[in-house]
Amino acid sequence: MNRVLIVFFTLLWVTVSGADSVFLPEPPVFQLDTDPEVALQVYPLGIISRQAAFAHHGGPDKKISLANNKEGWVYIVGYTSQSKAYRLPSGRTKVVDEIDWSVGVRGFTLVFDDGVVIDVIYKDDGKGIGVTAMELQHPRPQRREIP
Repeated sequence: MNRVLIVFFTLLWVTVSGADSVFLPEPPVFQLDTDPEVALQVYPLGIISRQAAFAHHGGPDKKISLANNKEGWVYIVGYTSQSKAYRLPSGRTKVVDEIDWSVGVRGFTLVFDDGVVIDVIYKDDGKGIGVTAMELQHPRPQRREIP
């Protein structure tokens, strides 16, 4: 009887935990040809959990701690990777994967709070500070000119 209950509760848990991801909106993919403005405007903020983000985007290129103590997952697109062989003094060769960061590097950083994506920061290889999904989805009110 105990085995039957264990199997039942295991199947129930798998069904319930998988049901949440069925109803989540699909976030945009971060690729070289992704239009950053569109991706930031449509990214579902406050809905995508850490697990759903990992399932959709894969593991981040790096994890960072932001100035506001929030966790950030950085996804970098637009770089090229190549293998280069080096000859060591012993005569052996060592192959190293090198990354060329010179052309069109872009970074999308998912900002997490309580395990949910609350913002996405976009930064290209220029000198600007970037733009966020929060800015594009919730613009600040403009002052109204009094005639």
